[in-house]
Amino acid sequence: MIKSLILSITTACALSACSGVSVDTNLNPGNFTEYFKPSAVTVTTYSDLQDKVYQVISPVHGLSCQQDADDFPANEADARTALKRAAADKGANALIINKCVTARETGACLLSVTCYGDAVYVREED
Repeated sequence: MIKSLILSITTACALSACSGVSVDTNLNPGNFTEYFKPSAVTVTTYSDLQDKVYQVISPVHGLSCQQDADDFPANEADARTALKRAAADKGANALIINKCVTARETGACLLSVTCYGDAVYVREED
C-alpha cells in the first residue's frame, strides 16, 4: 500500500513538473516551404528547351558571402541554391545559370560568390 502511494505521488510530481514547460520551435509549414523551395526549380540550358514552350521571367542572382574570418567560406553551391530560391520566388520552375563570379574583400564580404541566371517558366507537357 505504501509503495503504491509513493509511486502515485512520484508519478504525479513528475507529470506536474513538465506542465509549465513550453517548447518554442521553428517547425511550421512556412519554414518547410521556404527550405524546400529551391528543389522546385530545375537547372537547364537553352538548348534543352528548344522543343518546349517556355517564357523567360527575369534575370536573377544568388549570393554566398563570407562576412567574417570565422564564417564558413563563400562557395558556389550556396550561391546556386540562393539563385534557385530567387528563381522560385519569381514563379519559375526552371533556371538557366549563366555564370558565377568570385570576388575577394568587396567591403561587405571577405569572400563572395555570386551566380547569375535567367528564371524561366516551362509549360508542362500535356
